[in-house]
Amino acid sequence: MRRREFLLWGAGLAALAAGCGADPRPLGVPLSLVVPAVVGGHDDPFARELRRVVTERGLARAAAVTACEGDKASIKDFTRGAGRGRLLVAGPALVNTAGTAPLARMAGEWSVVVAPMGSRLRDFDGLAAALRKSTGSILMGGRAYGGADHVLCGLVAKGLGADARLVDFAAFPGKDGLLGALLDGRVAAGVGGVAQFAPQIRAGRVRALAVSSPERLPEVDAPTLMESGVRLVHADWRGLLASDSLREDDRAHLLDICRGVGASAEWSAACRRHLWTQLYLDGPDFADWLRVESTRARDVLTDLGLKQ
Repeated sequence: MRRREFLLWGAGLAALAAGCGADPRPLGVPLSLVVPAVVGGHDDPFARELRRVVTERGLARAAAVTACEGDKASIKDFTRGAGRGRLLVAGPALVNTAGTAPLARMAGEWSVVVAPMGSRLRDFDGLAAALRKSTGSILMGGRAYGGADHVLCGLVAKGLGADARLVDFAAFPGKDGLLGALLDGRVAAGVGGVAQFAPQIRAGRVRALAVSSPERLPEVDAPTLMESGVRLVHADWRGLLASDSLREDDRAHLLDICRGVGASAEWSAACRRHLWTQLYLDGPDFADWLRVESTRARDVLTDLGLKQ
């Protein structure tokens, strides 16, 4: 991982320091947060919390979360829209961003790689050895095909020098589906958010092998992937994009809204409640980071057999 990319993962609240102050003027039209299905759709918690903060702080007349399929056609429909209050919610699996204008990366959740307590995989070294020896022999689980967990499984395999095309992955979209699959031996290892697995780790039901953050986390007693020999940092992040067809002053106003949310006490409280990390980044740094991150995700999803 390049040093600049690593540093940009840690941008956090520092990017807001110079711009903190009074809330921006309210948006004169309703705000629509459009969430592609590959990111989370109607049920995306980031989008719901964004809507709540925008509403509570009066940053828009009204706010709603809508969904789109997330394929190239539906993203193109978004970019053609001229509505001043439409924002596209981006995440690790959204790689088709042509025609959009990056505004801000808001927050993210670090992932944890786990195995059942009774598993032969006692630590990350054991998982790494198994993936290197026979990648397809280790069934890994996560929340959705093509989602952040699937992306991370592919990135881990590539980081270990294994063939990501051979990664065997199963999706368990239900809240407890992956945990059940781990406990009854249907999958050898799982990937999920810290909030999802931290209680199960504390209860001794699963073992944490590694976390995807740049530094160790207080919620999980496990080394980072970087410490474990995989030069990789990855989060289930959320950012906001506008249509590139918007006028410059309308885009600037939407960016002010992003900054207002990111600097608010309500957003900080929401991040603490969900165990998200504030990863605020905007301007050219966010545009550069998004270009690199989208390419990384696109390449690994292609390796995993998902058409882009």
